[in-house]
Amino acid sequence: MFTTAHLFDKPAGLSWMSFVSMRQQAAKSRSSGLAAMVLAMAMPVTASEYKPLRFEEDWRASCNKIAPKCWRIGEAATLIFGADARVRTEYLRPLDFGIGSPGSDNFTLFRGLMHGDLRVGKHVQAFVQLGAYDETGRAGGPVSTDQSRPELQQGFLAWNGDMFSLRVGRQEMTLGTSRLVSVREGPNIRLAFDGVRASWSRGSHRIDGFAFRPVLNRPGAFDDSANKSQAFYGLYATLAPERIAPLKVDLYWLGYERDQGSFAAAQGREHRHSFGTRLFGSAKGWDWNYEAVFQSGHVGDQTIHAWTVSSDTGFTFTNVPWSPRLNLKADIASGDKNPNDGRLGTFNALYPNPTYLSEAALLAPGNIMDLNPALTVKPIPSLKLVLGWDFLWKHHKEDAVYTPPAPLVVIPETIGTDRYIGDQIRLESTYRLSPQWEMRAAAVHFRAGEALTQAGGRSVTFLMTSLAFRW
Repeated sequence: MFTTAHLFDKPAGLSWMSFVSMRQQAAKSRSSGLAAMVLAMAMPVTASEYKPLRFEEDWRASCNKIAPKCWRIGEAATLIFGADARVRTEYLRPLDFGIGSPGSDNFTLFRGLMHGDLRVGKHVQAFVQLGAYDETGRAGGPVSTDQSRPELQQGFLAWNGDMFSLRVGRQEMTLGTSRLVSVREGPNIRLAFDGVRASWSRGSHRIDGFAFRPVLNRPGAFDDSANKSQAFYGLYATLAPERIAPLKVDLYWLGYERDQGSFAAAQGREHRHSFGTRLFGSAKGWDWNYEAVFQSGHVGDQTIHAWTVSSDTGFTFTNVPWSPRLNLKADIASGDKNPNDGRLGTFNALYPNPTYLSEAALLAPGNIMDLNPALTVKPIPSLKLVLGWDFLWKHHKEDAVYTPPAPLVVIPETIGTDRYIGDQIRLESTYRLSPQWEMRAAAVHFRAGEALTQAGGRSVTFLMTSLAFRW
């Protein structure tokens, strides 16, 4: 009988010195093969850019050079593989601004994603992405976006024509600068939708129409499903007429429904329409991004009259070392002034980027005003540092302060407190070791203002580090 012990038996007629030499060469060969396999995955395989939405990548032109990532199947099809991994650690003290939760939190999130992208001919695409997620250390245990056994993160069939495209199934989506619709990158499980999206594009013009339900995350294996308590649909157009270049314009209408909306001044079934526009572009060192949204509809028996205006104006000194960029963000997301007038004025940001104000994600964009000057520098091309100081107020004293998770959660103790919420200083860094490896870190100190201290709130310290890999 053959056992593993026989691997170390010296063949007859072979000296021990020769045998040891053969063993060393075999071990060296195996190590070299493993190293080659790791390098094949870890090193850049092409100059093609990795994209936030992995299904938008197209590696077919370089397929012959990047095995085992890309495989040709006959003459008409290619199968492209990819993977993502991230470890993110957060420290927060105190929880919930110390209102009813005096303790701290220190936890680590683990994310792993693998995908296959089948392209048949010029237009047909089938994309499947599987994910597994875990966490350790969170006070009170994992939340819904922390943990899941293997799950279908994305899975759809698509027709990608020269001008028209159609995508049916589970998919991620971002719109504009992700203020209203984002992939929720900060939390562990990214946001995906079940439904259909159709697009028309010509040159720099694009129009999207979609009808979705967000995916309801559950901790078991392959048990996520469409959240039937919510619906999301709309039209989104991006236009870039040459006569107004370099200015570009977004125009959109977004419909949103959920069975139970909860605000300081209203609760009940929510049916909300958002009508918005965004003006953005860059020229001669300047960049700008301005957005305005009006919302109508109803929550329970109250009609909605809400709005937001946001701006981000910056200038980059391209001829100065480290290419510093100075910018100022100014935002208002309306609140409710009179809880007894039958009208709800609190803005709902739908599916926003929770880290829009800072990586700490302490506040949600409802009943809030802020001024946020910031400085961005790049000591080397692969390293970006951001220093910002954000000052925040309630829009209306009579309304509350709101926090994540999306779209917003009321802090009831802050209803009627003074307007000044506080200020936060943030230092964020991003270091890209290669096109595939990225390290990030952030430190935030939030100094609580009267809107929070009158409700028993305190100042907050937040720290974050993450390491991410893409293949």
